[in-house]
Formats: sequence, C-alpha cells, structure tokens
Amino acid sequence: MERLLFLDACVRGPELSRTWRLCQRFLEEYTTLHPQVQVCHRDLRESLPILTGELARQRDGWIARGEDDPRLTPAREIASADLVVVGAPYWDLSFPAVLKVYLEWSSALGITFRYTEDGRQVGLSQARALVYLTSAGGPVEGQNYGFDYLKALGAMFGIPHAYCVAAEGLDIQGTDVQAVLRRAGDRAASLARQLAQEPMCLQG
Repeated sequence: MERLLFLDACVRGPELSRTWRLCQRFLEEYTTLHPQVQVCHRDLRESLPILTGELARQRDGWIARGEDDPRLTPAREIASADLVVVGAPYWDLSFPAVLKVYLEWSSALGITFRYTEDGRQVGLSQARALVYLTSAGGPVEGQNYGFDYLKALGAMFGIPHAYCVAAEGLDIQGTDVQAVLRRAGDRAASLARQLAQEPMCLQG
C-alpha cells in the first residue's frame, strides 16, 4: 500500500490557515484517484524537542544499538514514505520553526542517508517525490528559501523530484484573496493528478 506522509506545519490551524486549504485541495484530489493510499497526517504543532548536542549524541546511540525510540519517528517516516507532502506558510522568507525541528530529527545517519566507503552520501528514503504547498502575504519573488531548503534536503535523502505550489500576495490591499487561493488550489489539484500517474512519467 502506498504511504503518503503529510507534514502539517499550518500553525494557525485548519480554521485560519490559507496554506491548509491548498493542502486539502491536493490531498482530496490525490486520495480520490488513489483511494487505497495510506495517509499519515503529522501535525507539527505537537512539537518535538529542539535537537541539542546531547540529544543528537543519544540519537546516534539509539540508531547504533537498533533501539526504537519515538524520537526516531520523523526519520523513519521520511524513509518509508512513498510521497511526502509539506504544508507550511511563507514566514520570514522560509517556514515556521516547528518544521525545521522535525527536519533536524529526520536527518538521521543510517535511516534517511548513509555514507559509502569512499565517502559519498547516499539517500535512503523510498519517496518518489516531495510536494511543498505554501501561501504568502506578499510576493515570493524568487526568495522561496523554504522550498529551496526542502528540495536540497529531499535530494540528500534520495527523493528525486520536488514540486512547489504557492499562493502569493494574499495580504496586499486590493487582492482578490479567494481568486488567488482558487487558482493556487487548481494548480495543487493538477499536480496531484500528475503525481497520481506512473512515477516514470514524472518530470521535476
């Protein structure tokens, strides 16, 4: 069964988050086409502890000893997902801190990546694509650093394709917010249909 991991960093919650609306449009379209998909909804407002040096040392020990500590869940989720969907508003040129904490826990040597004997880094995630859905009060204008970071990290984990859908300019006076969200939602639905096709058909 296909596994879809939804990383929900829509910290304003479903009632207020405009990014959440984009996520729901994507997920509804995708699950309609793939009703058997297993969706894991990870609400990042239920935050993990900040990864300190001591916790990083402990994490290395858990992995080396083959222990199954719950704080290894982010790395195991990323490694085992077939499709990763990230919903995060455009905050301060990037995304909310709760997503960064999750990603730091997911970056675990021996679970999401490894090194070969000659020092090459190899990703261990089986995910075929990463989707980043975001909304911004102003224009992004080539400064989508949150997506750039996720795309690079996904490549490090072995995820070959990354896609972004953004609803921009929502807080600019005179903007037809509903129209902008509708158009972005249509793009999200179109992407969901594309990703529902065979992986070999993907381009990104």
